[in-house]
Amino acid sequence: MIDSRWLFPALTAALVTGIILGSQLWLSLLLLYLLFRVWTLHDFATIRLVFLAGLTASLVCGYALYNARTKPLITPQPVECNFKVLPDQIVVNGNLVQMQGTNLNSGECESVVLRLRSSQEKAALVHNQAVLFLQIKGQEQPIIGPTNFGQFDYQKYQWRHHIYNEIRVQKWHWQPQKPHTLIERCHCLRIGLHQYFQTLPSPLSEYCDSLIIGLNTFKTTQLLSSVKKLGVIHLFCISGMHVVLLIAILRGLLIRLRFNIETIDWLLIALLPFYLIIGGGAASLIRASIMAEVRLLSHRLRFSRVDAWSISLLIGILLDPYVLLTLGGQLSYLMSLLMPLSLRNVSDLKRAFWLNLVSLPSLFHYIYEVHLLSTLVSWLLIPLFGTVLFPLTLLAALTANWLPLLAYSFNQMLKLLHRILDQLAAGPGMLVFGQLSSPGAIIILLLTLWLLAEPAKKSSWYILAAAYCVAFLSIYLAPAGEVTFVDIGQGDCAIVRTPFNRQVVMIDTGGRLQYRLPQWAKSQTTSDMAARTSISYLKSRGITRLDAVCLSHSDADHIGYLPTVLKSMHVKEVLVPSGMERNPKFKRLVSQPLKVIPVRADHQPNDLPLKVLHPFKSGTGKNEDSMVLAGRFGSLDFVFTGDLDRKGERAVIDRYSQLRADVLKLSHHGSRTGSDPKFLSRLQPRYGIISAGRFNRYGHPNSVTIKNLRRLGITPVSTQQYGMISYCYYQNQGYWKTRLKGDELKWMLPPYANS
Repeated sequence: MIDSRWLFPALTAALVTGIILGSQLWLSLLLLYLLFRVWTLHDFATIRLVFLAGLTASLVCGYALYNARTKPLITPQPVECNFKVLPDQIVVNGNLVQMQGTNLNSGECESVVLRLRSSQEKAALVHNQAVLFLQIKGQEQPIIGPTNFGQFDYQKYQWRHHIYNEIRVQKWHWQPQKPHTLIERCHCLRIGLHQYFQTLPSPLSEYCDSLIIGLNTFKTTQLLSSVKKLGVIHLFCISGMHVVLLIAILRGLLIRLRFNIETIDWLLIALLPFYLIIGGGAASLIRASIMAEVRLLSHRLRFSRVDAWSISLLIGILLDPYVLLTLGGQLSYLMSLLMPLSLRNVSDLKRAFWLNLVSLPSLFHYIYEVHLLSTLVSWLLIPLFGTVLFPLTLLAALTANWLPLLAYSFNQMLKLLHRILDQLAAGPGMLVFGQLSSPGAIIILLLTLWLLAEPAKKSSWYILAAAYCVAFLSIYLAPAGEVTFVDIGQGDCAIVRTPFNRQVVMIDTGGRLQYRLPQWAKSQTTSDMAARTSISYLKSRGITRLDAVCLSHSDADHIGYLPTVLKSMHVKEVLVPSGMERNPKFKRLVSQPLKVIPVRADHQPNDLPLKVLHPFKSGTGKNEDSMVLAGRFGSLDFVFTGDLDRKGERAVIDRYSQLRADVLKLSHHGSRTGSDPKFLSRLQPRYGIISAGRFNRYGHPNSVTIKNLRRLGITPVSTQQYGMISYCYYQNQGYWKTRLKGDELKWMLPPYANS
């Protein structure tokens, strides 16, 4: 029988956060059921705790909502202030620096972004171990939320850390100072350890960063990409397992030094809060540290393992009310609850299976995919992690200077391990499920927990399997089709998907223009905008293959992300305007065998839901050679024009005198080089879609183009203003939806959008 004295209050607080911050009002039904169960216990002490937990969680969540609605700025404002930054809160990526610290003028936590002017400045920041005091001048502005469906919500991520605005710095001066408080010394110690770990060979240095001090650098992210892909990232601090191991190691060491048990417990209780700071303060670390504190006090307070988990959840929600709305928080608390409840006396293989099965709903809600080998790899790595990887990482870090052979030998073992993991991750086995809705994920999680309670009941397995099948088919065989314009910055990318995913076509991939920078100023990140927007969106829809990628012409902002698309999707064929297949810029992007089909207006590809209208002759892939495509979806006619110039537009209407369009993707991001008035008058579109980046250096869209559109009664609809723009249809019915309402980013929009 589970002691529910603290479990019911913890579950009540969890449901309240889901209702208020997660906007999942239907969870009120579960909350009412939980309250009914508590009432039937007739335990008034538990009832009081449940009431207090629900009230406290409501106040904490209400305060978080109040901050989210009042603290972000509506429009940017100039700012001059003094700023304090702790050394481990500085991230240097090429010449770009992001800091998190305290605005000493307002007392608010804020993010600071600046561009370094020299390699000397970069070296000073990279090797800094002091608290920085900055005098800065710049622009304070709100943090931008996601502008595409399926995109990571960086805004809410920052809100979790009580950061609501960021300062774009124009002028600055910094002064390093010695730490004065114990907390500042812990942060300085953390960055000092990181700099020491950087002297160790790779991948040992990345393991030390991740496992000992909870610091994820660009190298760590790259190193652990296979671990993440295989679905065992929870071993690296999500589970908080390293806290348990660290306590066990310290306890054993102190016993050998002849400390008595009571003294050891009090030492560990005193040291854990400081390790919480040195370890990075992640949600899993907070949960594991609080549980460890409660367990150390358990013989005095008479707390069970479930009590410890429940109290850690209550404190975790007090510290971070968003904790259960994140993947890391959900996995950490779920796994740590199951271990004492249901998985204490099962084999390692069964434990790995159940942990992975329970984690699936969260994984499918946040990252949309799972590797079929995850259970097997977890089974192999969990005992290896506890008995070999973490202890040897700690030992190698402590003895690297006077026992280099140990560090070298262990590093070679890590290299071998990661070669094996890379091979497994590169092979087949990745299942892209698509995005489970919040209600769907919670329902399937509850069914999984029900199954875990009675695993021998066959009907439970059938019900869970049926739930997954229904969810998968509803995503994979979506009856509605869509035409989606991705907000990919200063570039073009559109996705055409016919009903039931019979055909999926991408028109241009987007891309970023590359500027020459010195080596020290180049970015270290490997991901790009396509991975975060178009690819993430496709995976959220359960899509892993593209029947065709149509590249309008060879400009980087239209084809630059082609390697990312080819790496992430199974692409059947790539269509290019005739002659572009020989273009060196295009050939450099294709590093794998690929079916490339050059097309002209008189060459119509088979089984493509689009008709090629241009080019009429072979070219080299310049703007004037742009591929123009047309298609009818639902009750609307669409025309996509690439970067075709006005001369080309007039040639198209001369050849196709009956051509009409309800929706026109404007040429060249709304530049005045396209959108010829005669072309617009002939097509008579209702909507002109503009794909352009905010604050782009070209001034797209041009005011002349906007005036021509409005004079002709055409409504301009821009990704700058509305983010991702989608037309969803079924048969002859359809509707529009956009990621933004249109007024969220007024301060970032050209004058036409605010007129």
